[in-house]
Amino acid sequence: MLRGRRMLRRVLIVIAALAVASASYLAVRRARERRLKELFSGPCRTVVGKVGFYPRCGYDLREYEAYEEVGPVPELFLRRPRLRLKWVEDVVTGASMPVEDRLRWRSVYRDRAFSKVLRVTYPQEGALFPLNFCEPSVEWEDEVNEVWQVEVGVRGTSERWSFFTQKKMWWFPEKLWRKLKERPGRVLWLRVKGTRKGGEVHASPEVFFEISPDSVDDYVIYRFVAPQFQTIETPDMYIREISSFETRPFLLARGKYCFSCHTFSSKDGTSGMMSIKVYFMATGGAPLSSLGVLELSSGRAYKVEVPYPKGFTYMAWDPEGGKLAIAVRESFISSTPVIHETQELRFDSSDIAVYEPSKGTFHLLPGADSPEYVENFPAWSPDGRKLLFSRTRPGVSARLVRYDVYALDYNDGKGGTPVPVPGASHNGRSNYFARYSPDGRWISFCMADQGSLIESSSDIYLMPGDLKGPPHRLESNADYAADSWHSWSSNSKWLVFASKREDGIYARLYFTHIDEEGRASPPVRLPVKGEITKSFNIPELLSDASRLKERKLFDAFKLEAPAVSVKGE
Repeated sequence: MLRGRRMLRRVLIVIAALAVASASYLAVRRARERRLKELFSGPCRTVVGKVGFYPRCGYDLREYEAYEEVGPVPELFLRRPRLRLKWVEDVVTGASMPVEDRLRWRSVYRDRAFSKVLRVTYPQEGALFPLNFCEPSVEWEDEVNEVWQVEVGVRGTSERWSFFTQKKMWWFPEKLWRKLKERPGRVLWLRVKGTRKGGEVHASPEVFFEISPDSVDDYVIYRFVAPQFQTIETPDMYIREISSFETRPFLLARGKYCFSCHTFSSKDGTSGMMSIKVYFMATGGAPLSSLGVLELSSGRAYKVEVPYPKGFTYMAWDPEGGKLAIAVRESFISSTPVIHETQELRFDSSDIAVYEPSKGTFHLLPGADSPEYVENFPAWSPDGRKLLFSRTRPGVSARLVRYDVYALDYNDGKGGTPVPVPGASHNGRSNYFARYSPDGRWISFCMADQGSLIESSSDIYLMPGDLKGPPHRLESNADYAADSWHSWSSNSKWLVFASKREDGIYARLYFTHIDEEGRASPPVRLPVKGEITKSFNIPELLSDASRLKERKLFDAFKLEAPAVSVKGE
């Protein structure tokens, strides 16, 4: 009995101590908040930070003499080591590039100069967030102040909230963000104030933004790749829930595989087909590749042997999930980029074939199988009657190659004569990675100075789905960095795309809303907490990801799993 009383007394003492500590903490916190409120309660001066960029980099090309495969640098370059070389409009057919091609400066990326005075850098003025987006951050630059107040409000009302921080980044509290999402379509505003001990209070101009009544699909699937992108990479793939920070594996490479070129026939995630390239890297010799296929309705996953020599890459399912257009018979050389931006590919061959699971056959598509061209990046129209693809001449240097988008009637597999798409072909630039919006109203595609993949000069363009109007550059592009891989939402109102606007190296995912006129809203970034040390690559949006089980997919696609043999025609 006595021991029980002693134990009770000790528990009460601990509870009392915790209560005192908690009360003290709250008192200190309230006192600090009072001091901060007083600090920011007086008059403030609105400051406008300038948006500027650092000069582009130049190279001392003599450093390349240390590399045996390059050899001596021509005297021309030594005399002017920072020379901006003009493009050479010839065709390079040899396996190795000439030294002047290796050393040319190709990047348009510019690093943004930091603002010395207070300037909000994210979100942009007029930003539009999807209704089901998780809480984002606010970011700013300021070399003068040391403590900041973030104010948020609803325009035209007295509703406002304020928060204090000693960091140049602040996250919307989840509770407040939920409250703001109850006001879709209302104009919201935010402002950042900053000060330091004994100094005046500075304030940024108000930044206006909105939460759209339109949601985006609930999940995005992507590869997470560490630059530089070379054949030794074994990137993992993940599924991210848009409404939260929850991330889970889609396919883990386990240090042995490269999974890539994933595509879905349907955005709902519960019907149709999914396919992916499975590349086994740990062979000690040439990598082994196969095609992984998932029937989403039944859950059946299996591996297919592609019945063509050489390699295969980009692919696209028709909307019904009955036909897979896939680039096959590919031969290409991958070279290390001069700058830390992208992988360089020089294609010597590529044709488009169609895989029909119900028939167990592959067949080359006439009109997209010419030995005179490299045909790649297939995309089906929503009715499954037409195919878009990009083509170019084979053997052109990766530094010089330019693709043109062509349209081809499928014609029950007979194909026909491809027709160049006006505005996306023969325009002196490289046009590739065309995608139809699910409703067929729009076609999006990438346009760059040259090449493909993530080129620093790449922008996303939009044109009518009937091919009867000129393309226009989306307003969501950055003028100084790559905007490339993209995917449509199932309601055809959002595009998710990979952009290197943050630092020129790591691609992040951005979302932009496409209105009835085809105009793009200022983009918003997929919120990510923590440091980014890899690139988000090839995003695909899905409404439901419940049927995507990592272990099941890996067991079906791994090297030891049996593969289905199909006929090639």
